[in-house]
Amino acid sequence: MKALIGIISPENMRNRMLSIASGQYKPEADEPKVWFASVNAIAQVLSNENILLLKLMHERKPQTVTELAELSGRRVSNLSATLKTLEGHGFVSLKKIGKKKIPTALFTEFDIRVTSELIAKPKAA
Repeated sequence: MKALIGIISPENMRNRMLSIASGQYKPEADEPKVWFASVNAIAQVLSNENILLLKLMHERKPQTVTELAELSGRRVSNLSATLKTLEGHGFVSLKKIGKKKIPTALFTEFDIRVTSELIAKPKAA
């Protein structure tokens, strides 16, 4: 369960999305499905604590957010906010059955691809 994450500037992401929407560009199968504007943005979502949470979900397979809160030692309210963020980025699925939500980690490993536009170009001598 490995996610390929891309880093791209907001301007280039907007251009990419418009190209895809207009049919001018079709993403390759090996391209990232999850994109961030910087490594700092990734670090905010995939903190060490959140990566451990994803691994805990994968290994223990809790059947409710409350059960995951007990397993992780986190408050349900704090955990719910974290899970919504992780779900928004495609790292977690929250399947609703009746009144309960079953949290499932979709990824526990991550590869990061930096687009060439973000790599600093050497200054001319």
